[in-house]
Amino acid sequence: MKIAVKFFAYGELAGTSESVLELPATATVADLVAVLGQRFPGLFHRAGQAIYLVNQQIGAQDTALSDGDVVVMLQTVAGG
Repeated sequence: MKIAVKFFAYGELAGTSESVLELPATATVADLVAVLGQRFPGLFHRAGQAIYLVNQQIGAQDTALSDGDVVVMLQTVAGG
């Protein structure tokens, strides 16, 4: 299946603002995170720390992905 990924703040590390990835039909957000770390070495240490929106809904690591999903990778923010 094909998944569109938008990197936003991570675009500089990924070297692109978005990408379409081919994943197995049973892929989850956790599988996507692993592929991102391999395909985009600059993201390796950050991919597990990001927040993932799947079709505009917060996705947990076990969220199942479907063909045509759009996944947005958001940077976590902390402060006070």
